[in-house]
Amino acid sequence: MQTDSASSTPDFIDSSGHRLAVRQRLALTEQQHGLAGPVPHVVFCGGFHSSMLGIKAAALADLCIRQQWSYTRFDYRGHGESEGEAAAAVLSDWLDDVLCILDSIEGPVLLVGSSMGAWLATLAACRRATQVRGLLLLAAAPDFLQELIQPRLSPSDIWDLQQGQAVMLPNAYADPYPITQALLDSGKPLSVLAEHPPGHQHDVASLTCPVRMIHGAADTDVPHTLSLRLMDKVAHPDAQLRLLHQADHRLSDTRALAVIDSTLLELVEAMTPDAAGFDA
Repeated sequence: MQTDSASSTPDFIDSSGHRLAVRQRLALTEQQHGLAGPVPHVVFCGGFHSSMLGIKAAALADLCIRQQWSYTRFDYRGHGESEGEAAAAVLSDWLDDVLCILDSIEGPVLLVGSSMGAWLATLAACRRATQVRGLLLLAAAPDFLQELIQPRLSPSDIWDLQQGQAVMLPNAYADPYPITQALLDSGKPLSVLAEHPPGHQHDVASLTCPVRMIHGAADTDVPHTLSLRLMDKVAHPDAQLRLLHQADHRLSDTRALAVIDSTLLELVEAMTPDAAGFDA
């Protein structure tokens, strides 16, 4: 694939009949560029109705270029440069897109998720435990469809949804986004905050990799208590949550980006060894 660049034309891969836009930079192997340690492949999962051309995605791409790491960013179906209509997709579709991206990559991955992408990244890490060797969650919004969207609906919204219509909810950062009953329903079976029996594919306690979370204490879109609740589900001993004073949901100012960079560097050092030959 092409060198990751916002100015380049994206590549496309197929995910269940939908073409996903992807920008990827593959680094040299550790033997080729003479590094003693591993060469991580960072994969970024964006937020609800965001695109891979956002500030955090671009900053992560720049960090990976400086560190000579491999990096992949992409748009879910119905988002950004990918095909499809967002209103026709549900959460399980976007999870399939994340899994499709992971399955297209050889070797261990450090998975980064922002907002809704943190929910999807957590689900993907549970399902691809042997591949995902580190998890970084930014302003995590697990179960946000039930926890945050459902309570905002008015009686007239609920009626419209029951009649099969999409409801347009205001968005502080862009145009209103469509919500459908199918989208709301899709979140329930993919809950990571609900109780699951041991070994369930969505049981966060089964995560086998180090976890780092960063959340703004002044986040008015997704309260940091959701990250706290998700952290309570993590059983892995190497898990940390960092609250940034006065930081908002975007985590895209200079201070927040510096914290993300330093946390990612730390997480690379802590990545779980791979029995197939990945030595941390």
